[in-house]
Amino acid sequence: MKLKFVAYMSFQTQMMTQKDVEDFLLYIREKNSRLGVTGILLLIQGKFIQYIEGPSTKIDELYKTIEKDKRHKDMMLLDTGSINEQQFKDWSMAYHEISEMRVKDVMKNKNIDLKKIFTTQKKENHPALEILYNFVNTLTK
Repeated sequence: MKLKFVAYMSFQTQMMTQKDVEDFLLYIREKNSRLGVTGILLLIQGKFIQYIEGPSTKIDELYKTIEKDKRHKDMMLLDTGSINEQQFKDWSMAYHEISEMRVKDVMKNKNIDLKKIFTTQKKENHPALEILYNFVNTLTK
């Protein structure tokens, strides 16, 4: 079976309450478990950074559904490709809401300007990917 990953970022269209987040996570975790999809979703000051992985056809279908979701806008594909195995086999969808201070900690106190990061149109080696991957590294150590 061919496996694929997709990483993207987007902006919330409205702030979600804790209950909204819990309901949303329950729904996507159940759906992802059925589809064999795993990943992580970060929320940073109203911006989503998400990484999903799984069977190629399921990821393509899921990404199309995500693009139509009205809870976010200005979606930008950060990276996609084939993988040999899923990195997050145990995470139907890990979720973390992280503060700017935590981002700076994860990025080892680099001079971080979140506004610039989330408004840059650069797609190759986007700084949001660096935040995502550095954050994941802190979880998996």
